[in-house]
Amino acid sequence: MAVVQISRIQIRRGQKNAGTGIPQLASGEFGWAVDARELYIGNGAVSEGAPSVGNTKILTQFDNIFDLADTYSYRSEDSYINTGGATGTPVLRTLQDRLDDRVSVKAFGATGETTQLATAKLQTAIDQLFINDATKGSIGSRVELHLEAGEYIIDDTIYIPPQATIIGAGSDKTVIRTNTTAKPMFKTVNGSSSPGSYADHSTTTTINQPQNITMKGFTLETTVDNTCMILDSTKNSVFEDVKVKGAWISGSAISATDIGIQMNNLSTTVASSNNTFVNCSFSNLSYGMQSDWDIHNNNIKDCEFCDSGYGIGFGTGLVSLDVTQGSGKEQGPNQNTITYCYFHDIDKHAIWAKFGVKNTSSFNKFDLCGNNGSADHVPAVSVIHFEQVGNVSREDFFSRTSVLSYDASYWDSAKYVPEIEGAVDAEFGEVHILNTITRTGTDANGIVHQKRFRLPAEDNIASQRYEIDYQVASRNYTAYRTGTLTINVNGIDKTATVVDSHNYTGTAAYEDDISFTILIQDVDGDATNDTIDVNIGSSMPVDDLSQIEFKVNLRKTIVDATGE
Repeated sequence: MAVVQISRIQIRRGQKNAGTGIPQLASGEFGWAVDARELYIGNGAVSEGAPSVGNTKILTQFDNIFDLADTYSYRSEDSYINTGGATGTPVLRTLQDRLDDRVSVKAFGATGETTQLATAKLQTAIDQLFINDATKGSIGSRVELHLEAGEYIIDDTIYIPPQATIIGAGSDKTVIRTNTTAKPMFKTVNGSSSPGSYADHSTTTTINQPQNITMKGFTLETTVDNTCMILDSTKNSVFEDVKVKGAWISGSAISATDIGIQMNNLSTTVASSNNTFVNCSFSNLSYGMQSDWDIHNNNIKDCEFCDSGYGIGFGTGLVSLDVTQGSGKEQGPNQNTITYCYFHDIDKHAIWAKFGVKNTSSFNKFDLCGNNGSADHVPAVSVIHFEQVGNVSREDFFSRTSVLSYDASYWDSAKYVPEIEGAVDAEFGEVHILNTITRTGTDANGIVHQKRFRLPAEDNIASQRYEIDYQVASRNYTAYRTGTLTINVNGIDKTATVVDSHNYTGTAAYEDDISFTILIQDVDGDATNDTIDVNIGSSMPVDDLSQIEFKVNLRKTIVDATGE
């Protein structure tokens, strides 16, 4: 049916802020405040069922709902929770207050879309929250900046001040990416910085240095040779679930500027110290982590290093340690711990401490490291290289050991490049189980010695002392022996002695029917004896020995190439 007439609805209109303002409207009557652009409807009489006499404001596009929603209380429908401490007195908050509990980078215009260049917006958010002159250094600046899931493209350095807390949605969910060279992605600055003006590292003191920073739950990715994060004299900070990814591939040249996280100092006192890196990942970089400074007491735990040139490099850019190198380069990295980390597919050393002492590697796992991208039977360099006396390895696991030590396929072809090179006190973490020894004949003494496992004989080491904890038993006779095989190697003339201290249970006549001999050999034909063969013999009458278990402890004394 066609509409032939529309009646005009009459409403009252006037100015809210002039005269007596909006009058009492009749039931159902509209009133329009032309100056405030507000619309009202009359409630009507209580006798008609209205809860009260008056006018009810109707929301329009010109209203700020935050001004109206001022009665939020936590779980207001649950009567058993009294936020005010007494029934009927809840704590009421505005919607604005409630939403301000959590600040997102989207509030500063960063959308997390690849079509947007986010550099300025990310920096503005950090500046306004953490170094705004009105709140800097106060409790008001102790907020968390949340980076929602997305990809944030940057083309310049983002500066991170003290006390900053930046939290993403998780690595691989929040991704910050750059393709700009020679501009670190993140860099810490001291507390004298202000928005748009970032203090030079030279002005850092123990009071204003970057500290108590928390960064977690995001990925930093560079598609070009670049340093992803520089920590300048940063202390007491936590980095968790941060994935750092570069563009380096196996076989590429090592670049001194292609680094995941680099730690620097202003001096030995104003140092990067007491920082924690947990559940972080470093891949496709020349160096996962690197420092040439006297950084100390930093803890690297449950992290992954893979597909890189080096895993961790300490002092790798230094020629020597002295004041001529600059204040803060007098000791090298020291007293740092690397624990429960996984290193795999590292071309060179997984851990290289050219300078620095009292660093500890413990309970780490090393797979396919030091092989220039090849397999464990083609080793190129050591997995861990400590060049100064005083570093420690405890309970580390190496995939190289089982291949080079007791896989007979490579006994006569593969030189045993050591798992740990340099002067070190080490205790390997794995108990190795060998095949059975079968008695196949006798020598002049009635004993057949068979090669059972190998050890590396390292160059330029004054002495090597291996302590092999072992146990072996007879299948057919009552004979069980546990002991420690001590092998001392003179690193200069490559001579060796072996001492077997053991406990024996069983028939007394068989106690000495198991014996050990060693032989140092030149496997690769370079005129240098490089590999220690450990041979085990049995004169048990027509008997097969059961599996032999052994674990290696190692102590070495280092000298220079001349033996001095």
